[in-house]
Amino acid sequence: MSRTQAEQLALAHSESGLHCAESVASAITKLFCPDQAGIVCRMATGFGGGLAGSRQEACGALTGGVLAIGLLCGRTTPDQDRETAYRVSAAYRERFMARFNGTICQTIRNGFTTSDTRTACRSLTAEAAGILYDILQEHGYAVNRS
Repeated sequence: MSRTQAEQLALAHSESGLHCAESVASAITKLFCPDQAGIVCRMATGFGGGLAGSRQEACGALTGGVLAIGLLCGRTTPDQDRETAYRVSAAYRERFMARFNGTICQTIRNGFTTSDTRTACRSLTAEAAGILYDILQEHGYAVNRS
């Protein structure tokens, strides 16, 4: 698998009708933890469009990615380490902000150079999945090849 494949998978999810959070969460989970892809997509549903379509909160491509990070390196009890999830999430947020000039859905949309926001959001979603793919690889997470 490669970054390009992660981007293509997220784009295909988006074109099928899934929104930004569902598309990134599903694409990354399908690559790294495929048996959990369905549940993560369901968990991401409320995060689309800046939280329930409000566009006032964090971009769904960002929050969907953080959900996938939590699945891969999150904790299940308070005595477990959370620093790895924080570190990976922070790296994703930083690269996301650097690339898209913000994290708030409407702020990002205001920066689009086209009035075709559906296509622009799909492109952003695909690129966000690629960014997260790279970060996970850099942090030692391997694609599940089964």
